Amino acid sequence: MHFQQQLQAYGQWKSRLVEAIDKYHAWLKKYELSTTQVEEVILGMRRNLASERMTIAFVAEFSRGKTELINALFFAETGVRLLPSTPGRTTMCPTEIFYDPEGGGYIRLLAIESRLDNASLSEYKDQPGQWLQIELDPSSPIQMQEAFQELVAVKRVSLEEAKRLGLYHDDMNHPGDIPPDSVEIPCWRHALISFPHPLLQEGLVILDTPGLNALGSEPELTLSMLPSAQAILFVLAADTGVTKSDMDMWQHHVRGLDSDEQRHLAVVMNKIDTLWDDLQSESHIDKSIQSQVKETARILGVEEKLIFSLSAKQSLLAKVKDDETLLEKSRLTHLENYLGKDVLQSRQEIMRRSITRGIGHQVAESLEVVGSEVGQLRKQLDELRGLDTKNETMTMKLMEETRAHQSQYLQSVDRFQASRRVFTMQAKRMLDVLSPKRVDKIIKSHTRSMEASFTTYGMKQSMKAVFDDLAAILHEGIQVVEDTQKLIGNVYQKFANEPGYGDLKPPAFSIREYQVTLEDLFHEGESFRTSMSSTLMEQHLVIQKLYITILAKARKMLHQVHHETANWAAVALSPLVHQIKERKKVIEQRLTVLRKVNQSKESLDAEIQKLEQSLAPVLEQQRELEEIVSLIEGKEAVAPPEESIAVAS
Repeated sequence: MHFQQQLQAYGQWKSRLVEAIDKYHAWLKKYELSTTQVEEVILGMRRNLASERMTIAFVAEFSRGKTELINALFFAETGVRLLPSTPGRTTMCPTEIFYDPEGGGYIRLLAIESRLDNASLSEYKDQPGQWLQIELDPSSPIQMQEAFQELVAVKRVSLEEAKRLGLYHDDMNHPGDIPPDSVEIPCWRHALISFPHPLLQEGLVILDTPGLNALGSEPELTLSMLPSAQAILFVLAADTGVTKSDMDMWQHHVRGLDSDEQRHLAVVMNKIDTLWDDLQSESHIDKSIQSQVKETARILGVEEKLIFSLSAKQSLLAKVKDDETLLEKSRLTHLENYLGKDVLQSRQEIMRRSITRGIGHQVAESLEVVGSEVGQLRKQLDELRGLDTKNETMTMKLMEETRAHQSQYLQSVDRFQASRRVFTMQAKRMLDVLSPKRVDKIIKSHTRSMEASFTTYGMKQSMKAVFDDLAAILHEGIQVVEDTQKLIGNVYQKFANEPGYGDLKPPAFSIREYQVTLEDLFHEGESFRTSMSSTLMEQHLVIQKLYITILAKARKMLHQVHHETANWAAVALSPLVHQIKERKKVIEQRLTVLRKVNQSKESLDAEIQKLEQSLAPVLEQQRELEEIVSLIEGKEAVAPPEESIAVAS
């Protein structure tokens, strides 16, 4: 399948999961098993899944053909070169391309002067009024093409203004050169483009980043936006090989991004058409290209299979002219297959595991509870069908046995209520320790001292102090979470040893991995600060932006920890509460039936019939849940693995 078809199939798979969540939500409400907290968690899962996007980031120095590659991969069907990529006209500001169903078609441009403010790019995105907006007409590729020319806009400013914006440093001059009176800078700091293209409507987001200077002067790109991408394509040019600036970008901004299993990093060696030669044989040209691939793999330290040699220019031309021979020669299909098969399939598998841990676990527990109730009812039916109405001793024995179960049940409920009160207090303590207000207070306090410092050393010390304080919060939170887990585990274990309860287990949960993430954040910031590109920009503005970006990322992460912990606390006891309710219902039903049989021997058949009738809706509950499970475990959207993943372990 083409990448577009594969992405569409992925979107359909996500739609099935959203349908499964909606059906489970309706199931809980229908049988009055939902609570405000559980409902909030389920709807949160739905929102996250529905809004989930797949981001592909393109990183390259100027004039590597990166924007042309984006045109060839995604927008060739427009019949024009949609994004500006002609010689001498290159994208000057980082650009995000996506579809905003509420906003429609537009370009939003953030003025370069916004760099003087402390607000991050993510904060600006929540303030549409701060951006210049140009409306797009999606039905007119020519109008869109003209509008996109704004992405390459530049202006000349004084040397002092460029320095003030953190876009120029004296070390950028060659030794002995006289500094210029003015320099050329981008008009825009960042661009957001939204229009209803089929790939973008399926959740694709394209991040186009300009050269090394932009990455060096905008820490949020390297430390936040690139790491959030599912795939990163580092673009080189076959006619230049790996230049010094390419290597700087690779070492300081890209190389470290391949350590996460959720992210794919590949290299594109573009412009192989510069190696085409009518006087050389095809085999000779292929050997030349392969030789360059081997050398690039050696220099960058990557596997050859992750280097894709192609011609974006010829690929675009081939697609526009529907020339299959030229398209094959341009080699774009190999990269498309990689994006569709490797990247998209991996993303689906990660999403599947996330769903399994979340809604899948809850559905499986509900199915376990309903299955247990079905088993209890069938056991009662078997007892009644085998009951000798003349044998009063047997009937009395069953009643005594049921009353004993009822007594055990009431005692277990008392113990559960006591345990729930302890859990409620423990959960409050847990959420107080990880409170966003507590995190924000620490960050705000240290930010003031950081802003008051006019030396890089002073800011670094403030940064270390704030990370020490945040790490202390997280460490305390980990201990309280693990104590809470032990408490919950003990509650479940007590019920597991009692008759009539299924083999329930509390939802698994841990925040320990965030400890490593927080440590890595600080080291990433220091690595960026000491990199060659930011050394060129070693100014108060850039370093301050670096630390603001790092703090914003740490804040977002710790707020996420609190959110996940609150969600876990909300559903931790839900399966057990459901099981207790069903156990009460089964016992009361059994006692009622036995009393009636004991009082009137003729009523046995009628009670058996009633019990059969009461079994039917429970079987319907079970069938509905199994239907939800089949949606979650449904047929693969991209490429099927050898074994399907169970809904819950």
